[in-house]
Amino acid sequence: MINTVLFTAISEHFGLSLSADAPISVAGGDINECVEVKSSDGTRYFIKLNKESELLACEASNLNLMTSASAITPKVVGFARLNNVGVLVLQHVALSASGDEQALGRQLAHLHQSTSDQYGLGYNNYIGRTLQRNGWHSNWAQFWWDCRLAPQVLMAERAGFNLGIDAPRLKVLSDNLLREHNPPASLLHGDLWGGNKGYLTDGQPVLFDPASYYGDREADLAFTLVFGGFGHEFYRSYKEVWPLPARWQARESLYNLYHLLNHLNLFGSSYLGSVRSAINSLQG
Repeated sequence: MINTVLFTAISEHFGLSLSADAPISVAGGDINECVEVKSSDGTRYFIKLNKESELLACEASNLNLMTSASAITPKVVGFARLNNVGVLVLQHVALSASGDEQALGRQLAHLHQSTSDQYGLGYNNYIGRTLQRNGWHSNWAQFWWDCRLAPQVLMAERAGFNLGIDAPRLKVLSDNLLREHNPPASLLHGDLWGGNKGYLTDGQPVLFDPASYYGDREADLAFTLVFGGFGHEFYRSYKEVWPLPARWQARESLYNLYHLLNHLNLFGSSYLGSVRSAINSLQG
């Protein structure tokens, strides 16, 4: 996707005076093409490219939202659509796989303490390649069903997956579990698994690739438990900043069902067993 013409357009549009040296292709997930470049003064940038430019436009907005809440994220230099390609330019940060787990827990708790008076967000965004509906809602149970579970269930049913439950019954289970639950509308990362965190060379944590919205902070914490990668010190330091309500894990399967359904819809039947297991746990 990156070529000399696009590289020149990026350099000129963002005023970066990029070096004539060829961009270096780097890993950056399975959705975007990612390159590392240098400017003439030696400043390094991380650039994401995607023909589906709306994905990157939303990512820029999500990162800016998290930065405004004092989360440590890669700084957004800018987003543009150039030569029919979406271009997201980020400040390059050198990351390692391990670092200060206590600081990560504190950072997430502080992020969650940035709240709204409603659930959702003023724009739709994406969870992976999947459109994530938002809009503002005053009722958490309604938001969770209308904007999170229902769209994923519909996609799964249209793809022919047998979830072992119909949508009306699943809605009853979701509503019953959340009916008396009115959490603060916290700013969430939205896609918090181990692959979306890293650490600077001094150990400080960095969060990236968010699918942000305002919702129940338990949803972020629940997803950290699906694939692992978060240590005991992370949870302990989080709770020291902002203790969790009693029985918060009773809602864990409901919140993770959203992510499991999304994985089913994105990657296929290998996730069907996990989806059914989560549903079975909701049925008691």
